Amino acid sequence: MLHFTVKFSDDFTQHTPYCTVQVTSSEGVKVDEYVMSFDDFVESIRNSESENLKPMRILGVQKRKRLRKIIGRKRMKNPAIRIETPTLPVNCVKHIWINRAQKIQMVFIEVPKGKWDIAYYNTTFEQVGFPRMLFGYRIRDGRIQQLHILAVKDKGRIREDTELYKFPYANVSNGVVCMGGNTLPVIKDLAQLATMHQVFFAAPSSTCYYNTNRNESGISDLRELYNRMQGQDFPEEWLTSKQRTFGQYCQEL
Repeated sequence: MLHFTVKFSDDFTQHTPYCTVQVTSSEGVKVDEYVMSFDDFVESIRNSESENLKPMRILGVQKRKRLRKIIGRKRMKNPAIRIETPTLPVNCVKHIWINRAQKIQMVFIEVPKGKWDIAYYNTTFEQVGFPRMLFGYRIRDGRIQQLHILAVKDKGRIREDTELYKFPYANVSNGVVCMGGNTLPVIKDLAQLATMHQVFFAAPSSTCYYNTNRNESGISDLRELYNRMQGQDFPEEWLTSKQRTFGQYCQEL
C-alpha cells in the first residue's frame, strides 16, 4: 500500500503557493515526490469526490534531478476543460497562457500600417512610415517582462499561417525589443495594451541591432533611412522575411 503525505506552507500571501506530495511505501520507503500548485492539488481532491468522471493529467513536476511531468491523475467533470481568457484589448490577435500557475501570459496586438513621430538620439523625425506590425507582450502579475515586435504585410486577417517579417528599423533582435533605459508601465488591465505601442514610439531610439539585413532598402545608415521615410508609407517590398509563420513563432515562446 502506498501512503501520500502533503506538505505546504500556510503563507498564502505568495502569488502562487505550491505544495509537495511525498509517496512512501507501507515500509516507510520514499517512492517518489511531486510538486504542484496548491490550486491544482485542491481541485484534484475536490473533483475526485464526483461520480462518472473521466481521468486527465494534473499539472506538476517530479522532484528529481531532471524535472518531468507528474504521473498522477485527477478527474474532471467534463473532458472539455473550460479555460477563460481575461477581457482582451482592442485589436488583440492572440492570447496565450504561458504558465497559468505563475500567471505568465502573452498577448499579441495588431498595429496597422501608419506613420509615427519618433526620436533618434536627439533628432526628431516626423511621420516616419512603419509597416503593419504585431506587438507581443509577455506579462507576469501586471509587469511586462518582454516586448516583441514583428512585421506583417498589409493584407487579410492575421492567422497561424501568416508569414512574419523582421521589424525593419533598430532596437529589435530576434523579435524582442531592447528598451535600453526606458521602462514600460505596470498594467492593471490588459485593455491598456491596446495603446501601449505609443510608449515604444515615444522612447528615443538608437542604432542598436540595426544593419542592412533588417530590410531590403539597401540603406545602411539609419538616420538616412528615417529621413527618407518621413511622410512616406513603408514599402512592403523592403520587408525581410523571418522564415517562419505566426503559429511557428508562438510555438517557440
